[in-house]
Amino acid sequence: MASTLELSEAALTGLRDYLMATAADEDKAPLEELDGLSDTVLAAYWHGYVEASKAGRAGQALHAAALSKALAAPIGAVCAETGALRAALAQSLQ
Repeated sequence: MASTLELSEAALTGLRDYLMATAADEDKAPLEELDGLSDTVLAAYWHGYVEASKAGRAGQALHAAALSKALAAPIGAVCAETGALRAALAQSLQ
């Protein structure tokens, strides 16, 4: 059974910024970058950004910690429902 994600503003901002930077590096639109992520990868990234923002990280330290934590995300985190997260990110990327 998939869990539901609670949306954290700091984590949402960090993940949005990461998607925008990655999209720019790959000459893609940010929404195209978001659409290219599987639910599992998006949930792992989300877990990483939530954990890093809880630790008070900001800027580059936030992104580095978030990606590190995403690599070690527990199975429950990567199986979470991402519909609300995708919608919130899509809205913030427009």
